[in-house]
Amino acid sequence: MIILNIWRNNKFAFVAMLVMIIAGTLIGSHNTLAGMREEGAAVFVAGIKGDGIGIQGDLSERDAAAYNMVTIARKYLPEDNAVIQQVIKARADLAAADSVAEKAKADKALESAVKDLHQVLAAAKLSAQDEKYPQRIYTEFRSRGDTISHDPYNQVAADFNKKLSAFPAGLLGGLTGVKPLELFQ
Repeated sequence: MIILNIWRNNKFAFVAMLVMIIAGTLIGSHNTLAGMREEGAAVFVAGIKGDGIGIQGDLSERDAAAYNMVTIARKYLPEDNAVIQQVIKARADLAAADSVAEKAKADKALESAVKDLHQVLAAAKLSAQDEKYPQRIYTEFRSRGDTISHDPYNQVAADFNKKLSAFPAGLLGGLTGVKPLELFQ
């Protein structure tokens, strides 16, 4: 009976209806924007077609090529060689990177370190069996970097960020905690 009397009070009913409309709008907006963000973020790992060909896969291949370059270098240079250690550190930093921006920064450091190691190995006297490997490995490493530079993730992220900054998504996204996607740069 008391509940029925409360609902008969027009002011309470109006406020309750307004609260439900606002809550429904915020929840629905959050779910929509968060879903769009998740789809955009998935392109980094799974690729634009969801086939697994994304930046993350190319980073893994670059890491493997860097490892292979270090393996060759260890046959001809001491383990404490600064250039070898630079590649080892860059690989560890890439493995520890959590965000897209951190991965981009670590990848740039790895690029520089592998380039330096390639130059050192190009000047070293390698065995006839090993002399072909550094260039092949470096070509593969650079090829993956080129693939990354053409990957559609940054465009997908930029498109999402543009939508998120427009009205009313910018307001609703801010109120519901949906953040822009980081670019890989």
